[in-house]
Amino acid sequence: MATSGTPSPTPPGASARPAPDPARRRLILWIVAAVVFVLLLVGAWVGIRGLLAKNELESALPAAKQVQTAVVAGDLATAKSAATTLRKHAAAAASLTGDPVWRVAEFFPLLGSNLTAVRVAAASTDRLASEVIDPLVGVADQVDPRAIRPVDKKIDLAPIEAAKPVVLKAQAAFHTAKSDVDGIDTEGTLPQVTSAVDRLQTQLRKATTVVDAVGNSVRLLPPMLGADGPRTYLVLVQNPAELRATGGLVGALALIKADHGAITLEAQSSGTSIGPWPAPVSAIPASTQGLYGPLLGRFIQDVNLTPHFPLAATTAATMWKETHGGTVDGVLTIDPVVLTGLLKATGPVALPTGDMLTSANAIPLLLSESYKKFALPEEQDAYFASAATAVFDSVASGKADGAELVKALANAGADRRLLVWSAHPEEQKVLAPTTLAGGLPASTSSTAGLGVYFNDATGAKMDYYLRAKIEAGTAICRVDGKPTSRVTVTLTNTAPADAGTTLPDYVTGAGTYGVPPGNIRTRVAVYGATDGLLVSTTSDGAPYATISGTDAKRPVSVFTVELAPGQSKTVSVDLLDVKQTAPGMDVFVTPTLPRTTPDVGASGRVSVVALDCSTTVK
Repeated sequence: MATSGTPSPTPPGASARPAPDPARRRLILWIVAAVVFVLLLVGAWVGIRGLLAKNELESALPAAKQVQTAVVAGDLATAKSAATTLRKHAAAAASLTGDPVWRVAEFFPLLGSNLTAVRVAAASTDRLASEVIDPLVGVADQVDPRAIRPVDKKIDLAPIEAAKPVVLKAQAAFHTAKSDVDGIDTEGTLPQVTSAVDRLQTQLRKATTVVDAVGNSVRLLPPMLGADGPRTYLVLVQNPAELRATGGLVGALALIKADHGAITLEAQSSGTSIGPWPAPVSAIPASTQGLYGPLLGRFIQDVNLTPHFPLAATTAATMWKETHGGTVDGVLTIDPVVLTGLLKATGPVALPTGDMLTSANAIPLLLSESYKKFALPEEQDAYFASAATAVFDSVASGKADGAELVKALANAGADRRLLVWSAHPEEQKVLAPTTLAGGLPASTSSTAGLGVYFNDATGAKMDYYLRAKIEAGTAICRVDGKPTSRVTVTLTNTAPADAGTTLPDYVTGAGTYGVPPGNIRTRVAVYGATDGLLVSTTSDGAPYATISGTDAKRPVSVFTVELAPGQSKTVSVDLLDVKQTAPGMDVFVTPTLPRTTPDVGASGRVSVVALDCSTTVK
C-alpha cells in the first residue's frame, strides 16, 4: 500500500495526461483577446461612424426642406445652394456607412440587419441628393410649370426639350433609390431604425407623384403640343348637373389644334348636334353593355356612362370623326369646377351675353341660372360652350397667373375632373398609371382598388341638388386572411320642397322619364377589387335590389336610388378582396359638385371608417 504523500501508480493500460503547455495556453488566450479586441474595434468603428452618419443625415434634413421651399417660391439661387449642402451631407453619410469594415459587420447576428438598413438608407439618400434633386434643381427654371404656360396662344417647347434628358435620368435614378429603400428588410431591426426606414419609405411614396409628374410632362408635352407635327384634340365639356360616371353629361365639345406649341380653337359643337346612331359606333364589351346598356355607343351624351374613360374617349372620338371627319389625336375632359379654378388664375372674363364669369359665380351661373335664362337646350349648350371658349382664350393669351394656373390644373387632375386619353399608344402607356387616364381602379396584393360612380336616371339637370357621402372601410374578418371591404353610399336631395313646381321643366325633367318633378333618380355603380367577389348590397339591414355583374374582372353592384326633395338614402355594398393579403384600399369616385352640408359632408369625398367584422359575412 502506498504511503501518504506518495503518488498512486498509473493503472495498467492507462496513459498519463500530459501536463498543460503554457505556451499553447498563452496562444489561445492571445487569440481570444485579439478576437475580442477586433470585435471591440469593429464595434467602436461602426458605432462612431454610425453616429457621424446619423449626424450627417440629420443635418441634411433642413437642407432638403429648404430646397423644397425655395423651388416652390421660385427662388432658384437658394434652391441650388441648399441642394449643394444636401448633397454634401448625404455623400458623407453614404461614405461613413459604405466602407469594408461596415460591410463585414453586417454579417454579425442581431447587429447586421440594422447596419444593412442604415447603409442602404444612406446610399439611397446620397443617390437622391446627387442624381435626382441636384440635377432637377439645375433645370428647374426650364421645367417650372409656372413658366410652361401659353403666351400669345403659344408655349415655347425649346426649354422643355433641352431639359428632357436630365429630367428622365433623374426620374430613373429616383425609382432606383425608391426600389432600394422599399426592399429594406426591417424585420428584427431596432425600433429607431425601423421608424427611420418607414419615414423614408413614406416620403418617397409621396414624392413619387411629383417626380413622375415632372418626368411625364417633359416626355409628353412636346409631342402632344405638336413638336413633331400638328395634333388635334377633342375637348368634352362635362355637365355635372346631369351626372355621368366620369363627371357629367357631354353638353359641349371643342376641337383644339396644337402645332409646335401654338394652340388654336378649331371648332365647337353642342352635344345635341352629334348623333345618335342606330347601333354602337365602336366595339363595346359585352360585360359593359350588360351593366350600362347600348346607349353609350349611340349617343355622345352617354359615352361616359362607363367609368372607364379610355373606352368613353375612343367612342367619342369615333363619333366626332363620323360627324365632322378629320383625325383626333386625343380626348380631354373639363367641367365648370375646372373653369372655376382657371378663373382664379385668369380673373373674370366677359361672355358674349354680357355676363361676367368669375370663380365665384361660374358654377351657379352655368349649372342653375342659365336654365332660367334660356329655354331651349341648344341655347343652353351654346352658352355653356361660350363660357368654355372665353376661359380658353384668356388662358391661351397668357393672362393667367402661373402659380394659380398650375394649382388649378393639379387640383383638376387629382379630382379626376381633367382626364386625358391619347390615340398614340406610346403616350397612352405613359398616361395609363396616372389619375389623368381615368382608368378603372387598379388593385395590388395589399390594396383593393374600389370605385363609386354615379349616372343620372332622372333625364334632367337635378344633380345640381344631389349631395353624396361615401364611407369605405376594409378589414381582415375571415380565417383565411382574405380582406373584406364595405362601401357605404348616402345620397341626399337638397332641392327645395317646391322644386317640382318652381324649377324649369328642363331642370326637373317634367316627368318625361317617369320621375316625378323635383325627385332625383340616380344609378350607382360600386366596383370591387380585381378578381374579387360581390357579397351583398343592403340598406337598413335588408337586401337592396341590385344588378350584379363584372367589368374588366371587377365585381360590380349597380343599384338605383330615387329621392324626393329633402330625402336621404344609405346603401352599403360588401365585397371580398380575393387577391389581397392586407387591408389596404384606394377608392375612386365620380367627381360631383364640391359643396358641403352638415348632414352628408363634402360631396364626392371618401371617409375612411373602421369596418366592424361582426357585421360582415364570414
